[in-house]
Amino acid sequence: MTASVDVNVNRGRIDAIQLLRAFAATAVVFTHATTRIGYIFPEGIAGSHLFGESSGQVRVGDAGVDLFFVISGFVMLYVHRNDFARPGAVSGFFRKRIARIVPLYWLLTTVAVAVTVLSPGVFTTHYAAADPAWIVGSYLFLPIPAPGRELSPVIGVGWTLNYEMFFYLVFGLLLMFPRALALRSLITAFTVLVGLGVVLSPALPWAKFVTSWLLLEFLLGIGIAYWRLSGGRLSAQAAWMVAAVSLAVLLATVHWTPDEQGAGRFALWGIPAAGIVVAATNLDLGQGRARRLAAVLGDASYSIYLFQVFALPIWGFMMSRLGFGTLPFDLNVVILTVLVVASGVVGWAAVERPLSRAVKPFVAGPAHRERPVGELRS
Repeated sequence: MTASVDVNVNRGRIDAIQLLRAFAATAVVFTHATTRIGYIFPEGIAGSHLFGESSGQVRVGDAGVDLFFVISGFVMLYVHRNDFARPGAVSGFFRKRIARIVPLYWLLTTVAVAVTVLSPGVFTTHYAAADPAWIVGSYLFLPIPAPGRELSPVIGVGWTLNYEMFFYLVFGLLLMFPRALALRSLITAFTVLVGLGVVLSPALPWAKFVTSWLLLEFLLGIGIAYWRLSGGRLSAQAAWMVAAVSLAVLLATVHWTPDEQGAGRFALWGIPAAGIVVAATNLDLGQGRARRLAAVLGDASYSIYLFQVFALPIWGFMMSRLGFGTLPFDLNVVILTVLVVASGVVGWAAVERPLSRAVKPFVAGPAHRERPVGELRS
């Protein structure tokens, strides 16, 4: 595989990936906003024409998770394409991952533990108890379910980070090998694991976790990065066509919604998510406000995704107290989505950025440097 990359991939087109990160986070927020509005204004569901649970559209935003996973696979290979078999690459990779993911997640997990103990009804998940093993597993990104619940950490949306960290663990360890060998090993390992899941249908939470079809979505991202770095290109017209077809498939799942796990999700959400990423890497945002907006929203996507756990109940409570129940259900979903996304951007500026800057000198090491605005973050 060649490492030649044109200027547009490094600049304008990479900002499209940043914008996709924000889109993915917002899509997940939308789904959870629908759930929250249904929880606080249940009488409004009957009048919903778009977002009510009966239409099935409540779950379409969950495809944002699949988009996140494809983007993660793409970003890891794209950013670390020259790190394979390089001395110090493995430790450097894990330091960066820890500095990027852990501080904010641990901070919010600690807050969520306190809320779960003091006022468990705040979260719609209604965890039965603050089980010590479950809490420790949440901090360590281990697939330990809450008592009497499906697999979910203290920060409910953090289940996706368990998959992310598992992917990072495997990818990071493979950096000690030459790139070709490492990629073949990664593809083989994940494919075999998913195959075992199909054959054995394991019941244990950890076994279901390591054999999930979701693992293949990281491979889709790896494949897209490999193709782009090897000189693969689409014309703008072809890229828009791929994007249109992919979005059409996603919209079709309003009525044909796949299960949360399994081949159906991979086919109806994972593959279209890959199509969107392919299109994005072949479309240039150009210069100006669109590019700056993409950079900011992409950087804030992690906070948008995590802060929703607190922003949703807080804003939902305020909307209830202020009489928003008189508004149409669908409008309330849009309002809550906007408020939560805005809160995530504020959380990024006020908490995540300062926290990351404070931690990075200790975790990332003296060689770390900030990437310029517009350059893809790992």
